[in-house]
Amino acid sequence: MKKTMNRFQRAYMIAKARVQEIESQQEEIEKKYIADNGIVNPDGSTPEFLWCMDDDAAFDKANEAVSALISAAGLESGLNAARDALKAAEDRLIAYGLSLAPASVRATLERGVKQNATIRQKVIDATYRLDVSTVSA
Repeated sequence: MKKTMNRFQRAYMIAKARVQEIESQQEEIEKKYIADNGIVNPDGSTPEFLWCMDDDAAFDKANEAVSALISAAGLESGLNAARDALKAAEDRLIAYGLSLAPASVRATLERGVKQNATIRQKVIDATYRLDVSTVSA
């Protein structure tokens, strides 16, 4: 059976999943805080997230409290470390993808990746989805 994913793709997938996991934990803390404190907007609706709150003063207070809870849980530093790991994994994935690009377009893509976030993301996506069993050694 041929491998369809290499170490660069696997590292990127794991790093991205870790960032999403920590962000999900932070969202759960935020939602729990909203529910536990009975936060409602002036129209009577319950905001799904803090940024959906209409009252600026209540938002500032809730944001500080939730930030403290997230920091106390170690999620803030964990997220920063996970994002750093994701950035490094993206850089390695991009380097791998660019190494496969024809020489005639490689320099243009290298500049584009450095100067344009959309190009960077498209190179990441294309390289991540690449079936490596189709790439000659």
